[in-house]
Amino acid sequence: MKILKYLFLLLLLCGIAGFVFIATQPGEYSITKSKEINVSKEVVFDFVNDYQNWHLWNVNIDSISSKELFSEDSKTYTIANENESIIYQTVAQFKSDSIVQKLTQDNLTHNLIWKFTSSQKGTLVSCEMKGTMTLKQKVLSVLQGGAKNYLGDELEKNLTNIENYLSNQLNNYNIKINGLVTKEGTLFIKQIDSSSIKSFNSIARSRIPNLIDFAKENGINYTENPFVLFDYWDTKNNKTKFSICLPVKEEIITSEGSDVLGGELFEFRAVKVTLIGDYSHIRKAWDEAYKYIEKNKLTEDTNGSYIESYIINASKESQPSKWVTEIYIPVKSEVIPKKTPTTNVSVEPIIEENQPIE
Repeated sequence: MKILKYLFLLLLLCGIAGFVFIATQPGEYSITKSKEINVSKEVVFDFVNDYQNWHLWNVNIDSISSKELFSEDSKTYTIANENESIIYQTVAQFKSDSIVQKLTQDNLTHNLIWKFTSSQKGTLVSCEMKGTMTLKQKVLSVLQGGAKNYLGDELEKNLTNIENYLSNQLNNYNIKINGLVTKEGTLFIKQIDSSSIKSFNSIARSRIPNLIDFAKENGINYTENPFVLFDYWDTKNNKTKFSICLPVKEEIITSEGSDVLGGELFEFRAVKVTLIGDYSHIRKAWDEAYKYIEKNKLTEDTNGSYIESYIINASKESQPSKWVTEIYIPVKSEVIPKKTPTTNVSVEPIIEENQPIE
């Protein structure tokens, strides 16, 4: 019994000594990891700079138990679960060159500095992380041979995840020109918003779930293909005004002062183009639609309805290469032009949708 008692005391003393040793280790650290990615600097920068994308690559996110929260200005991002929360905040950003962020965990603040440099392969991405480790991080770093191994592994995995996503998913896309169609009308509910063009994607993505929640809470019968109705897209001043819309099956009249309104989209003639793949290619799809209008001498109806319809999005499909976005540009022409091939895009026969082919 005495031997067991001495062994217990020895283990206790070793445990205390180990705890003291770990607690007195230097807490400050600075780690930098880099990776070359075969994608343009602007695309990589925009991907990392948008917190809405972080669930696709950040190792701190547990897809089962983590909840993501985004601030209204898209500059603060919180990952929370039952045990802890991690807060990321964008402090500064410089064009497509660098991003400075703060990471707060267990009341300690860490600094993240991202740098993006054009390279022969595409983009050299560097991420520097520095700050003071928590006691838990000290323990894990000691067990794994130091902060560079423990925290460095996290940075390395994040960069690898970014590379895999951008290489395998982002570049796998297709643009289909559907041609001149009749866009069916629908009743809808909407939230009107405006933003910089650069912020449009993240704001629109965050608003759609809110509109769906509103429909569910109020027992509104809706379809699952939300769309955006654009009022204007001003590239010169970097501004856009738009409505996030959700199709419904009966007319909705909301209470006075509600930020959700009812509306109706009437049937109209449009050039339709479909993007299959990540939304980052949406401007290419719009460009193809305008090329089609120009080649076929159609007249754009600038007073009509400009629409992006999200047929398959992140809420339904985790692989961006399978997302489907439809674009509708209103036109005045009543003439159905002949098939016009477009380089590097898929072209479908130009027919009226929902009508038989003779």
